[in-house]
Amino acid sequence: MNFTQAMNQPEILLVDDTPEHIETAVMMLRESNFKVRIATKGSTAFKLIEQHPPDLILLDVYMPEMDGFDICRILKTESDFNYIPIIFLTSSNDAESIKKGFELGAQDYVVKPFNTSELLARVHTHIKLKKQTESLLKSNQELDSFCYTVAHDLKAPLLSLRKLTEYLALDYSTLLDNDGLELIDTIQQKSQEVVKLVDHLLELSRMSEMPMNIEPINLEQLFRKVYDELINLEPPRNVNLRINYIPFIQGDPVMIKLLVINILSNALKYTRIRKDACIDISSSENETEYIISVRDNGAGFDMRYASRLFSVFQRLHSQNEFEGSGVGLAIVQKILKRHHGLAWMTGKVDEGATFYFSLPKT
Repeated sequence: MNFTQAMNQPEILLVDDTPEHIETAVMMLRESNFKVRIATKGSTAFKLIEQHPPDLILLDVYMPEMDGFDICRILKTESDFNYIPIIFLTSSNDAESIKKGFELGAQDYVVKPFNTSELLARVHTHIKLKKQTESLLKSNQELDSFCYTVAHDLKAPLLSLRKLTEYLALDYSTLLDNDGLELIDTIQQKSQEVVKLVDHLLELSRMSEMPMNIEPINLEQLFRKVYDELINLEPPRNVNLRINYIPFIQGDPVMIKLLVINILSNALKYTRIRKDACIDISSSENETEYIISVRDNGAGFDMRYASRLFSVFQRLHSQNEFEGSGVGLAIVQKILKRHHGLAWMTGKVDEGATFYFSLPKT
């Protein structure tokens, strides 16, 4: 084996205290060109992981000092190493133990005494999945970086174009006929639309890298404040905003405000067709999460196309009907993903829509 091959060898951390199991597993794994490190108790395992994170952990359930379930729980919920796949090694085929392992975040399990072919197959599968996931994450990061760069580089010339048309309208308006003035007005409108689109793309790109500052947020107060800001930008109209109790949540205040802005902007936009617009905001909860709903009596949408709603540039209404970039809900979804929440919508054409989002309690 040359140096490059040695450097690319996947590394397994075997956490087990039974000598015969260690000997069997180590011999089998090394014969299959895996690097193997051994820990016979939890504290040693954590030290080895801190020194050099392995590609996969084979974890015995029954261990001295700290059992495999506790080790798994700490790795998956209280450390920076929750991305490392874990395969439990258990002498029990008990359904409850297996279920508990999966609930704690383990990727797989093998019953001891293990079949070497089965164990190898599972190890290969989960290391391959880990590499594919890492490759996908890297590609997504590169795509976000590319989108940010392109959007950032586009903004300066677009702003210049908009400014030039303003100068043209001011300096040459007396020399142009109505058609010429209309063309300048159209250029100004379209350049403004593109600048807004670029701004939304920049926001979308920043969501992946933006550091998070988690703190308690009065979500009800935030909805009212954002609504007051947005309604002042609207032409005079009759909108009935009703907010039932909404709890405090934990989140990044900058991101959550952007989420609320996008949700309420949509509700206001799609209710412009109503003489008497209604926006109802309420909440519910279960053991683990809060669920917030924002219902309006606006244009609604066809549920057959609901899967498109959170994709970039996907719109269910034409630009002539309602303005927009088709990026807002993609931003909302990315914000919720970073907060470990979900977003979904229901609606009916010409009867309105309801936007739902969930956020964990802790």
